[in-house]
Amino acid sequence: MGSLVCRVELHKKNGIIITVENNDDDITQTMVLNGRTITTTCEGDETSVIIQAPDSITIQCKDFVLDADTITCQSAGDTVHRSDGNFEATSSDDMKLSTDAALKANAGAAMKLSANAIEAAASPGDVTISGTNVNTKATVAAGVDSKRLELKGSVSAKMEGGLVDVKGTKTTVEGSALTTIEGALIKIG
Repeated sequence: MGSLVCRVELHKKNGIIITVENNDDDITQTMVLNGRTITTTCEGDETSVIIQAPDSITIQCKDFVLDADTITCQSAGDTVHRSDGNFEATSSDDMKLSTDAALKANAGAAMKLSANAIEAAASPGDVTISGTNVNTKATVAAGVDSKRLELKGSVSAKMEGGLVDVKGTKTTVEGSALTTIEGALIKIG
């Protein structure tokens, strides 16, 4: 690296301007303290800018990296994280997402939820799952336990299995137009 060109300018109106020019690498670094803001600029193939005012700090750059042992971000007002590309949050240990108010998750395309075990509970509220088609599949066993259970299909309802047991203190099988019971062996009573 060759020699650097360094300047310090003092102005009663413009403040202090510190400039370092690296002509070999075509990089210019500037710091301007104008009495209102502190602006740090590093200009080369790309340009990064840090603007510090009494009430804000703005960072503009192509690639922003924050590397620390622990990071705490806290705001008294709203917090917004936005990306025009992929957005990823990962952890090699437990992860927690909580709020004292409502929580919404929305996807413009498909949404996937997977884990070794999933528990969904609303206490004391209701749980509603809806969609054009809702499919539930268990590789070993599926259970529904409730004080009242209602299975309803507005067009049709079908229950099928290798062995189907229907039991109850009182069991009613009723068809308003036609009721059919058929099988190789039918036992009643």
